Amino acid sequence: MLYMENHIGKISISDTYLRELTEQTVVQCFGVAGLADVKLTDRIFEGRQSPVTITTKDQKLIVSIHIKVMYGVNIPAVVHSLIHKVEFVIEDAVRIPASLVQVYVDEIVEP
Repeated sequence: MLYMENHIGKISISDTYLRELTEQTVVQCFGVAGLADVKLTDRIFEGRQSPVTITTKDQKLIVSIHIKVMYGVNIPAVVHSLIHKVEFVIEDAVRIPASLVQVYVDEIVEP
């Protein structure tokens, strides 16, 4: 949970809202075939329950995204574009910049 205080009062922003906002942003990006599936080994060894993980540390956001990309696209360009789009959308929505956005390409799929 992320907290923000301004002249109106204290505002709490849930991790679920941020995760769903990020998921919607990711699937709209060019070259992204979708979010990667969470495998049993990921759940056991990494503790990951979702392809999008958002953690807060010292009121700073750290976003980790696991994606599938389409075959034939420029992967570094897709990842770079995705990072900037996620940073922009999160900062626009909650007025707090994401300090780190990590994108992991788990699969390459054919159209």
